Amino acid sequence: MRDLDDPQVLSQTDPMGFLSLVEEFPQQVEDGWLLGKQVTGLPSPQDIDGIVVLGMGGSGISGNVLKAALGIGFSLPVRVSKGYGIPGWVGPNTLVFAVSYSGETEETIEACGKAHAAGARIVTVSSGGSLLQLGEELGCAVVHLKAGLQPRAALGYLSMPLVAVCQALGIGSYEADVAETTEVLRMRAAQCNRTVPVAGNPAKQLALSLIGTMPVVYGAEGLGAVAAYRWKCQLNECSKVHAFENSFSEMNHNEVMGWSPLSVQEGVRLGLITLRHRAEHSRIQDRFRVTLPLLQERAAFSGEVRTEACSALARLLDLIYMGDFVATYLAIATGVDPTSIDVIDRIKAALRDGPLS
Repeated sequence: MRDLDDPQVLSQTDPMGFLSLVEEFPQQVEDGWLLGKQVTGLPSPQDIDGIVVLGMGGSGISGNVLKAALGIGFSLPVRVSKGYGIPGWVGPNTLVFAVSYSGETEETIEACGKAHAAGARIVTVSSGGSLLQLGEELGCAVVHLKAGLQPRAALGYLSMPLVAVCQALGIGSYEADVAETTEVLRMRAAQCNRTVPVAGNPAKQLALSLIGTMPVVYGAEGLGAVAAYRWKCQLNECSKVHAFENSFSEMNHNEVMGWSPLSVQEGVRLGLITLRHRAEHSRIQDRFRVTLPLLQERAAFSGEVRTEACSALARLLDLIYMGDFVATYLAIATGVDPTSIDVIDRIKAALRDGPLS
C-alpha cells in the first residue's frame, strides 16, 4: 500500500497527472458551461418533441448528466443511446447531441449519420476528428472542445455544453443550478485534494478501505443510479478493479439475493459504497434503512457518501466527483497508473489493424 500523503508517491505512480485533472474538475464544469453558451448556429427550438444523446463510455455519460439536470418531471422524452443505431422515433423535431471526445468513436459517428438521415436537429460535441468534420459538413451546430484529455477526465467539457445548449433553446433555465454546482464541487475539492492528509480526507480514507475488496456501489433510483454507474466505470478504468453498481429499489427485487451465500464463500470480499442525497423518495429511504444492515453483515467494508446539494445537477456531480477522487486514490495506493488503459487500447488497435497477437 502506497502512502497517499507522500507527494513523491503521487507523482511517481501518477506520472501523467490524472489526479491534477480530477482536482481541476470544478473549473472544467464552469468552462464547459461557458463554452456551451458560446455555440453558434443552433437549430430551431420550435416544436422539439424529444432529446437523444449519442455517445459511448466517458462521452456517453454526458447524456445521463443532462437527463438528471433536466429533472424527473421533464416533459420531453430523453434517451441516452449507446451503440450504432438510433431510437425509431428520431425525426425532424428531435434534438440530437452526438458526443465523442476524440471525434473518432465509430458507433457515435454512424449513429449521427443515421440521425441526420432521419432529419434530426443535430449538435456535435468533440475535440476534433471525424465527428467534428461530419458536423461541419452537415451544417450542424458544433461544440469544439479542448483536446488532449481522456474522455473520463473531460466530463465537465462533455456534459455542461449540452445543458447550456438546452437553456439557449429555451429548454429550462440552469444558471442558478450551475452556480450551486460549481460552489459544491469547489467545497468537495477543498475537502479531498492531495494536500489534505488521510486523517482528514474522506476520499483517501474510502480508497484505502476498498483495497483488497470488490467494490459494489449502490445509489437511489434516478441520479443516484447514474452516479453509481460512473463510480463503477472510474473504478474499472482508473483503479483497474472489477466493480459493480445497481440502484434502489431495483436491487431489492433481484441482486439482493446475491448477497445471501457470501458468508460461506471463501475469498469474496465486497466493499459496499452507498450514495445518498436529500431528494430520495421516502420509500427509497425506507429501503436503504431496512436493506443495508443485511448487506453490511456480509461486506468486508461499508461506507457512505452523502451530498446535501439542492439542485439535481449539483447532487449528481457532487456524488460523481467523490467517486473520481476515490478511484484515483485507490489506483495510486495500489501502485497503479490511473491514466493507463492498455487493454482498451489493444482492443481498439485490433479492430483497426487486425486480431490481437
